[in-house]
Amino acid sequence: MQTEKLSESEVEKRLMKKFNIQWAYADSIATEARTCLNQLKTAKKNLISKLELQIQAKTTATKRLITKLEKTLKLAIKKGFPHIQARNKFCHQLLGLKSKIQKITSLKRKLKKLKNTERLHICFGSHKLFNAQHNLAENGYKTQEEWSVDWRKKRSGRFFCVGKSQPGGGTMLKVFPLQEDDKYQLQVQLPRPLQGKYGQKIQLEFSVSNRDGRYRATDLDYAINSLKPITISIFRREHKQDNWYIHLSTYVQEIPVVHTRKNGCLGIDFNADSISVTYVKWDGNIEYLEDISYQWKNQRTGQSPCIHEKYCLSSCKISRVF
Repeated sequence: MQTEKLSESEVEKRLMKKFNIQWAYADSIATEARTCLNQLKTAKKNLISKLELQIQAKTTATKRLITKLEKTLKLAIKKGFPHIQARNKFCHQLLGLKSKIQKITSLKRKLKKLKNTERLHICFGSHKLFNAQHNLAENGYKTQEEWSVDWRKKRSGRFFCVGKSQPGGGTMLKVFPLQEDDKYQLQVQLPRPLQGKYGQKIQLEFSVSNRDGRYRATDLDYAINSLKPITISIFRREHKQDNWYIHLSTYVQEIPVVHTRKNGCLGIDFNADSISVTYVKWDGNIEYLEDISYQWKNQRTGQSPCIHEKYCLSSCKISRVF
């Protein structure tokens, strides 16, 4: 079957015509689809490399095992097996060799199929939920309509708009500061099909707090005042009582870091159950030393790096004292 190749602008025009949406929303949809497609291409290359390495490693191990078995068999033909355990071990190794060959054959088939696959498929809403419609009872659904509710909910759980260098940082979604401290307003210009029911715009108020040494409110103010593009994503968290969240992405100019030893240096050492922080003066003498106890074992995935970052940031505050 031949597939029609369309440019991004042609995809945007089709989306605008079919769904009667503004260009900015069509551009965001096309951008997300292109991003997903590029990720799939990268994942395909990485998987091909992984399979090739697995085939190479298993082939090398299999050849070594064959050489070993050949020597054992020649010796057994001449003198026989020294005891029953040696014969049983030889039989188990033969079975292991058969399993290795079957695994290599399976990997080669998978690699060949992957290389011959030209079309990459994108599923908005998760493959798992999409495949659940073919086995409703096994996936906890009684009817097709019950599955359709979750399917529509999953596919409509997020949307975003690419930022633009203009007041508010975007086109359909814009952010403006309010008179109240730490308060902002998000203005959402709705797609045309929804304007008859909800109006042309909706306005939401939110606040931005600093966290773990990241001055997020300051960065947002800088982006708004400097007319930097702000890409805004709004998404729903099903595992958090279906609450909606706003994620802002923007550009903040990097502050150059000047390294100098004229004021000394700060040393941080991670130990089994503590962190040692040392301030060394410019002449090499230790001015300050402190051991900070902390618990890093039995943490969830991702918690340990966060704990390390937290204590490092806390330790860096010592430099302000000196």
